[in-house]
Amino acid sequence: MTSPPPPKYPKPDRSDQVRKLTKDEHGVIDIGWCDGVISDGRPFVAEMWAQDGISMLTIFFSSEGIDHLTSDQLKDLVAKEGLVTFRAENESYCEAAEHEDRVGNAMWSINIVVGSEDETFLTGSVPIFAYSQSSSGY
Repeated sequence: MTSPPPPKYPKPDRSDQVRKLTKDEHGVIDIGWCDGVISDGRPFVAEMWAQDGISMLTIFFSSEGIDHLTSDQLKDLVAKEGLVTFRAENESYCEAAEHEDRVGNAMWSINIVVGSEDETFLTGSVPIFAYSQSSSGY
C-alpha cells in the first residue's frame, strides 16, 4: 500500500500564538477559530478576535501561486469560497498582508472587520469554535 501524496499547499502553522482568553492590556481578546480547505486544496485557518468594540476575522492560507493577488482579489476569493459573506448594503473592510508562519511558510493574512458595537459588516462566515479554556491552542 502506498502513502497518499503530501498536500500541495502547507497548512498555516499558528502553534506559536498565545491565546488571550481574557482581555490583555491592549483590550485584545481571542474568541475562536475554524480550519478547513478551500476548493483548490489550500488549507486555511480562521481566527476570530476583538479589540475596543471591533470584532475581526483573520484568515490565513498559503500564498503559493497566488502571491500576486491584491487585497480586493483576495476579498473576492474568500467570499467566492464561502468563508465570509459581506453585507451588500454596507461598506466592507478587508485587507490582506503577507505573513510568514511559525515554520517559514509564506501565507496570506486576510483581516476582515466582522462588526462594531453599532453595526455588522457580514451576514455569514465559517463556523467559529471557542478556544479551549484549558490550553492556549485549538
